[in-house]
Amino acid sequence: MNNPINNVTTCIEEVNEYVYLGRLLNHNNELEPELHRRRRAAWAAFNNIKNTTDALSCPRIRAQLFDSIVLPALTYGSEVWTFTQALSERVRVTHAALERRLVGISLSEQRQRNLHREDIRAQSEVRDPLLVIKKKKLGWAGHIMRRNDGRWTRLVQEWYPIGEKRPVGRPRMRWCDSLQKEISLFDGENLETHWSTIAKDRMAWKAVIRDHIR
Repeated sequence: MNNPINNVTTCIEEVNEYVYLGRLLNHNNELEPELHRRRRAAWAAFNNIKNTTDALSCPRIRAQLFDSIVLPALTYGSEVWTFTQALSERVRVTHAALERRLVGISLSEQRQRNLHREDIRAQSEVRDPLLVIKKKKLGWAGHIMRRNDGRWTRLVQEWYPIGEKRPVGRPRMRWCDSLQKEISLFDGENLETHWSTIAKDRMAWKAVIRDHIR
């Protein structure tokens, strides 16, 4: 590639993965490596505030500190994740471990005292990470579908390949599949209103978010 400023040719290395805007991208569009980075980032963020959270006596303030520092590190970029049940469970398990550390209860102690997830949540008062991720995704979906400037983020949601055969086997889960399943309106087996149509109406989409984030 030629640099027009100093007329120097720069060689761009071909790589299988790279970090762009804080997110790890790869050729296979696999989320697992990025999720591993998010988990490490969340633990690093928590360790930075551990002494402060230990000193706080107010659970509400402690939860607010956790939700404003640790939770964003864990869920950064999650609005564009294609979330399978297995990956969702890994996020939940990581957050549960952080939550136990926040309230000072080990996994063995939790099992010994027969404490359930809801019991730990009642003590920590932190937000549910899966609901946070869902809200971020719904917000992003509404944002891109209301754009009218020709951005590819909207175009790819409305593009259907013609004349191409689907590969053999079960298709990989797409980013919009959960929206299609949970938001689109069906009359029996027939699609009545596609999620993207609802998303273009700001007020209707706000109502969808309220209904799904409780």
